[in-house]
Amino acid sequence: MNTSGDVPLPGLEFAFQPRPDIVIPSRAYSSQIAPTAVTIERFWNRVIKAPGNGCWIFTGAVSGGDGYGRITWRSGGLSRTMSAHRFALLLAYGDNTTGTVGEHRCNEPLCVRVDDAHVIPSTQTANLRYAVACGRAGAHRATGDGRTRAERSIAVRAAVLSGWDPITYAHAAGHTGHAHTQRLF
Repeated sequence: MNTSGDVPLPGLEFAFQPRPDIVIPSRAYSSQIAPTAVTIERFWNRVIKAPGNGCWIFTGAVSGGDGYGRITWRSGGLSRTMSAHRFALLLAYGDNTTGTVGEHRCNEPLCVRVDDAHVIPSTQTANLRYAVACGRAGAHRATGDGRTRAERSIAVRAAVLSGWDPITYAHAAGHTGHAHTQRLF
């Protein structure tokens, strides 16, 4: 008699036995493969540009851990994955940014605009100092509105998928001020 309250289901009495004749190959990875022309085109097709000096928002994959955009490509049987903003730096500077990080001066994790006001090559130390000075440092990278940075980035991506709308972006980004509304007095 089963006293634990569990109901036995048919077929679950058999223990899983892995089959040695089935091998799942791991995908070979290299941090050295250059992006292909198709990858570069795919990247730019996933970028929504705000007008003027605004951010260029990457609308591809978003990391659930840190909220940055991610891009993966394959070439010659090898794979490579990197942050979208690092990919933008790679396109702008080539491999001349080895040993640097991508610093978001605009404080938008999905921004891929390589520009002094947006994404620049920096050192880890300088990037952390800037994050602390802006109030966006911390173990959980909380946004101040109860969402994680990844949740915020996913909302931002969804807000701009149909094209740039400053009000929709502002709400998704958590900018709830009335910057685009004229003052009455």
